[in-house]
Amino acid sequence: MEKQAYEEIHDCLIKPRINPQRRKDKVYIGCGAGFGGDRPMAAKKLLNRVKELNYIVLECLAERTLAERYQAMASGGDGYDSNISEWMSLLLPLAVDRGTCIITNMGAMDPVSAREKVLEVASSLGIRLSVAVAHEVFVNESGSGSLPEKLVNMEGGVSTYLGAAPIVACLERYRPNVLITSRVADAALFLAPMVYELGWNWDDLELLAQGSLAGHLLECGCQLTGGYFMHPADKNRNLSFPSLLDLSLPYAEISSSGEICVMKAEGSGGILNFGTCAEQLLYEVGDPSAYITPDVVVDFQGVTFQPLSRSKVLCIGAKPSAHPVPDKLLQLIPKHRGWKGWGEISYGGYECVKRAKAAELLVRSWMEEAFPGVSSCILSYIIGLDSLKATCIDHHLSTWRASEDIRLRMDGLFQEKKHAQQLAKEFTALYTNGPAGGGGISTGVKKEIVLEKQLVLSIPSSSVK
Repeated sequence: MEKQAYEEIHDCLIKPRINPQRRKDKVYIGCGAGFGGDRPMAAKKLLNRVKELNYIVLECLAERTLAERYQAMASGGDGYDSNISEWMSLLLPLAVDRGTCIITNMGAMDPVSAREKVLEVASSLGIRLSVAVAHEVFVNESGSGSLPEKLVNMEGGVSTYLGAAPIVACLERYRPNVLITSRVADAALFLAPMVYELGWNWDDLELLAQGSLAGHLLECGCQLTGGYFMHPADKNRNLSFPSLLDLSLPYAEISSSGEICVMKAEGSGGILNFGTCAEQLLYEVGDPSAYITPDVVVDFQGVTFQPLSRSKVLCIGAKPSAHPVPDKLLQLIPKHRGWKGWGEISYGGYECVKRAKAAELLVRSWMEEAFPGVSSCILSYIIGLDSLKATCIDHHLSTWRASEDIRLRMDGLFQEKKHAQQLAKEFTALYTNGPAGGGGISTGVKKEIVLEKQLVLSIPSSSVK
């Protein structure tokens, strides 16, 4: 796609679609990634195994990764996912050949530059394709759409969870091979192609609820098909290693009537059943009667799952909630929370816990010598003893004695960078100044960015390009 100016800028108030066309009776949408650290080879396997896929969604953006991209961009680095070249190099040849559209939020803080990177990758592969962008922009008070060709899309790093509407607008206008977004609600990435292909409108609330259910089930990738599920202590979850190794990313068949079936590739490993679907349904859900998305507020209370085969589950019962149309959107605002310093060291064998405790006291004392008062900013715990426990076990000597391989970790959050750097230095000194038998020290220092949340009226602007 040739470079072009921003052609459409509109607020995020949902407006009825004018004479929406039903392009398909059924649409097939796969999840190629469920988080930023997912596996590109798994996405390629899904494309190879499921030839009917119309869309594959790479959901690679979380609040943690968005904060990282903001920090990288503020330091002169890339504001988009740094792995986008690897993903596109692997997936573009097959996706373009099959006519499968890739939708991804890897644009993060700078989707326009991400678009240029995808075009660069495509050119190196000898592939001609179109790449569209749907993202948040800030316009001046007059509402002018005359924006510069190069801009920071999220002013001050502020980003708003957009819904499916700007993605649908891109699909209608450009019919791209790849569509890149900024921060979009996860389920909306999947809902958008349903709305576009099946002729749904924004007041078809029953259909939007079912579509959002499908998106919510797909959004975490292999969590739906046996990933993060296997447990040897439960006979219903004790997957064999070969089965776990051959997990299939999920995909869904969605009909124009709103019937949805989630699936995994035929003959693949993993597991897709009532248990995996129910587990994913409850993921990140506060109130099951009112699961809020920018497009519709969904009531999940009546959802049921009916396995049709080992690889296919019918999902029914999602309804619009009593107040189905959200009047506000969730906005994220980056805030600097100081500097984080951390260190880890391992101890094993006889009285290893006592040695770890002595190491902790040494580091705290050394920190107090250098900067009196800062040790109160440090949190300590012992991995293998109390790092996953909610209660103090200081007096449980039997637990101490049973521990033969542990790792001390100390985290400090400070207002000044030099304090975080000092913690890393003092921790490293344990090699020759601490208890016997310590090893495998690792330390780090980084600026701590958090994303504060606020609700805003549904008026942030989005651009399609």
